Amino acid sequence: MAGFPQKLFDFSFKEFVTPTVIKILYALALVGIGIYCLVSIITGFTAGFGYGLLAIVIAVIVSLIGIIVARVYMEVIMVLFRIMGLLEGMAQAKGALPPPAPPQP
Repeated sequence: MAGFPQKLFDFSFKEFVTPTVIKILYALALVGIGIYCLVSIITGFTAGFGYGLLAIVIAVIVSLIGIIVARVYMEVIMVLFRIMGLLEGMAQAKGALPPPAPPQP
């Protein structure tokens, strides 16, 4: 298994970067959603108290939907990679693919 920098410059795409960085991408999505929520609430209260209360409700609902969508999207990506791994294992068991190369020191 290649290290992260080697995976980035692997033009044969035998090693994938996505499973490695998916947690970072999810964390960035959560940070972005949190920033959106705070900015929306601050903007609402800048316009007035009533708008601020409305902004709290709307920002929380939109943020929860955003978190759910981000999580489902990341899970779908990981499921696709797991399916790929299972299909490779099945193909190797049938002899359709050569066995993976041993790791290099």
